[in-house]
This record gives sequence, structure tokens and C-alpha cells, in this order.
Amino acid sequence: MNGVSGHGRDARVGPLRWNGVPGRAARFLIETDAASALEVARCDLVAQGFAAGDGGFGERVAQSGSEWIAHDLYLGDVETSRKRGVLTWLLADTGLELLVPFRRPATPTLVVACARPRRAGAELVIASHVSVRGASDSNDAAPLLRRVWDGLEERFRADGVLVSREKFWRIENDDSPASQKVVRELLDWR
Repeated sequence: MNGVSGHGRDARVGPLRWNGVPGRAARFLIETDAASALEVARCDLVAQGFAAGDGGFGERVAQSGSEWIAHDLYLGDVETSRKRGVLTWLLADTGLELLVPFRRPATPTLVVACARPRRAGAELVIASHVSVRGASDSNDAAPLLRRVWDGLEERFRADGVLVSREKFWRIENDDSPASQKVVRELLDWR
């Protein structure tokens, strides 16, 4: 049980959870094409409760001339998080937060899944960006991301295409769609 109920921007978080410290990003080097690796990752993220963006981010990345292809996915909502922040604080430790309608909204999180071709396959990066505009500073996406990363590693290993998997605390501003600089410029995400 990860303590998250609902899907995408409507996700809510229960009081009994442990998010752990999985890092904020993972990079897979795989011996397959970038488009199919990205589609597998997108499907797994949606299955775990993230809501896909409108497709505009991927189009802007393509129009920029980048070698990357990308998808944006979301958990939680900034406006809902702000509005319910005071109510959540008032209900804390009353027992009402055990009931789904009284649970706090998930911390607004943007997840970028992106891939690019490499000499012998593809590089797939999945990174999360917690919003500073929301009312919570928890990493509610962490258990969901951990499941996605572990599932992808298991799938790629079973298919015999996994070269490596690395975990990162953040993605440097290297112009990959997963970097903070790019999500700030193309999505105004802070």
C-alpha cells in the first residue's frame, strides 16, 4: 500500500505511508529503440496513477530540434493543494484523514519521461519535479516512481535489453527534457 488514492491531478494521500528516499530520477540504457522504450515507460507511469499531459510538451521538445522525445505526466494539482492546505492542517491527527474525502491532495509533481537514441540502443530517463507552489513538501510520487523503475528494470532484464540502470538525485541542466531548466522554460513548472 502506497497511501495514494485517486489518479493524476485528483490523487489524495493517506496519513499512513512511508515514501522513502528513492532519488528523483532514473536512467536506463537499453538495447531497443527510443520510441518503444518511452511508450512502455509512459504506460507504466499511467498505470501507477500519473495523468498524461496534453502532448504539448513533447511537441515543443520536438520543435526545439532536440534529439530527445518526451512525455509529461502529473500527480496532484497546485491549485487544489493550496486551497486544501489549511483544511489539511486543521484535520491532521483527528482521525478524519483516514477517510478518503478528508485526505490531503498529493504534492503536485511533474514527471518527465524522455528517451533518445544511442549508438547501440536508447537512453531512457524518468525524472520527477516536486512543485514549490503546492501546500506540501512531501515526495508523494516516490513510491509510485519506485514501482515504475523496478517494473521497467524487470521488464527490460526479462527481454534481454537492459544494459544499466542508474539513480540520480537530480538531472543536471544539460538540455534534456527532464532537466529543471527545460521544464521551467517549456512548462513554467516551479
